[in-house]
Amino acid sequence: MIEDAQPDGEHKLENTVYIGRKPTMNYVLAVVTQFNSGMQEVNIKARGNAIARAVDVAEIVKSRFMPDVSGPDNKNIRIGSEELMNEDGTKSKVSFIQIAAKSNAQNADEAAEQEPTDNIIYVGKKPTMNYVLAVVTQMNNGKPFVAVKARGNAIAKAVDVVEITRNRFIKEIRDPSSDGILITSEEVQNEDGTNSKVSSIRITLKK
Repeated sequence: MIEDAQPDGEHKLENTVYIGRKPTMNYVLAVVTQFNSGMQEVNIKARGNAIARAVDVAEIVKSRFMPDVSGPDNKNIRIGSEELMNEDGTKSKVSFIQIAAKSNAQNADEAAEQEPTDNIIYVGKKPTMNYVLAVVTQMNNGKPFVAVKARGNAIAKAVDVVEITRNRFIKEIRDPSSDGILITSEEVQNEDGTNSKVSSIRITLKK
């Protein structure tokens, strides 16, 4: 078990890497070490602002170090909210993500072909509630689904958008953890004209 940022009282699993504030490659090494020690499945878990780092860890493990181990696909990712105890004794809810890397999972590129391409809301630098309003508006207008998509540091905000929408506004939305989440990498152009890869997430919401 790699401990870093698990909630108080959470059951500590032997094959779980908890993502916190350490450099990304520390967690990549932890995941690779677990697989090399004989683990058939390793869970990568993070909450709050560490969610984007967890997605990066999963993508780096898949693309750079262990191509024989499946990357995250839409059946191996779970998102939700956890209640945590603050330092002042009060409690608050925070979004989390858990990514299971398995040796027999579907390839993420194959999963991407099955994902919808319309009704997508791209999460960026605007306030979280702007995107929540956009999701609620689309679903209330009768859209059969709405996909929330984000890249890099905006990934944590995308998870917050989904959780706020489900918990406060449209409780009929199904839990997207079973088959509505896709994590992958995209190539983007930098300001200097060079290209680089960045992790991305797409969460599909349906009633």
